[in-house]
Amino acid sequence: HVNNIRRQTGIHCDIWMENKLENTDFKAGFAGIKPNFEKERIDKQSTLAKLKMPLYYARNFLVNPAYINPSIPDTYSAFKAYYMEPREVYLLLFDFVPWNEEEIGRTLIGEYIWERAPDTESTWRIGDGTAAFYNYIYYTVAGFTEFDTFRSNQIREGMIGREEALKAVDEENRPRFESMKWYFDTIGVDMERAVKVINAMPRRYEHSKTIA
Repeated sequence: HVNNIRRQTGIHCDIWMENKLENTDFKAGFAGIKPNFEKERIDKQSTLAKLKMPLYYARNFLVNPAYINPSIPDTYSAFKAYYMEPREVYLLLFDFVPWNEEEIGRTLIGEYIWERAPDTESTWRIGDGTAAFYNYIYYTVAGFTEFDTFRSNQIREGMIGREEALKAVDEENRPRFESMKWYFDTIGVDMERAVKVINAMPRRYEHSKTIA
């Protein structure tokens, strides 16, 4: 955890790369938690929300005991670190430096030889092996992904236009099967079976009817 590392190294202040364009309230929304548009940080949740979230998980564990698996201690640890541990002395870099996607991409690739994913042109959300998987679930079941909220936030900030955003998400929301295959092989899960289960899930949206 960052607080432990800071104490061990004697660092007096952490610099976070949190970017408020990345805010994804829809994730907590699936657990019945309304968005708080006045929150100071994207990971900030009220005490009530922090209570409602585990209760939502617990109800689903009771309905489907298959959710109970050896990953629960890690999940609890992650929840505690993300939502419960206090942020001590920190700065958010992009509160002071404008977030410029093209400039960041040029810097990462040109100066730091940033390793890119083989199945997408995007440099965002490629460092986490789960991203391709959970965004596939979001898109299949809900009809949108993290990329939709990210580009929508850019539109609201006047950084890009709607047409540019639609063009971007059309590319970014395509299934990243190569990354998913790597991820499933890494964690020892049968990809074909997992994808079949996801594809069979009830949709949370309705297809619009075309009027002739």
